[in-house]
Amino acid sequence: MSIGGNLRALRKRRGWGQQELARRAGITQPVISVLESGRQERARSDTLAKLAEALGVEVGDFFAEGAPPPIPDPPKTPLTDEPESDFDAQRFGPTDLEGAEALAGEVGKEFDALGGYIKALKAAGIGGDDLRLKQARRRLREAKRRTYATTSRAADLALNADFGRDRTIHNTIATYVGEAEAVAEYVAEEARTTHRDAG
Repeated sequence: MSIGGNLRALRKRRGWGQQELARRAGITQPVISVLESGRQERARSDTLAKLAEALGVEVGDFFAEGAPPPIPDPPKTPLTDEPESDFDAQRFGPTDLEGAEALAGEVGKEFDALGGYIKALKAAGIGGDDLRLKQARRRLREAKRRTYATTSRAADLALNADFGRDRTIHNTIATYVGEAEAVAEYVAEEARTTHRDAG
């Protein structure tokens, strides 16, 4: 692949237009256009250094043979993307253990798929300020919340069924996540107090 082809591929992996790359590299957009089009096969070393720094790559990457790793498509995660109020109303209504365990498994698969997608984006050279990576991280946080809530709910139902417990079965993600956050805050406060008392 030519310098221009590699430059175009690296720029597109970031999801940037030529104007954005020019702004970040401190050069003009027409320079990028001429390089990417192949109308000019050679570039000044300082120009390549600025472009490489802006893209977070080495100058040698402009001369590499072969295509860069492909950017993966985002996974389909309907349970994670469903509005929380709809999820609560439609998914948390039934209280059968088998259904709750199946739901927890499906949400867990979406969590794993999003984690794999983030790793694949990073392997393809997608940086932290890229919108695709930011959106994937936001979706992963939501999948984590839903995984925790559905797993906790299934565990509560199992305790009630298998051991005759009388655990309250909540019908919202926020209730389960809120309980977990309260416990985490309590543990963190205890750790700070212990550390303070020991010091």
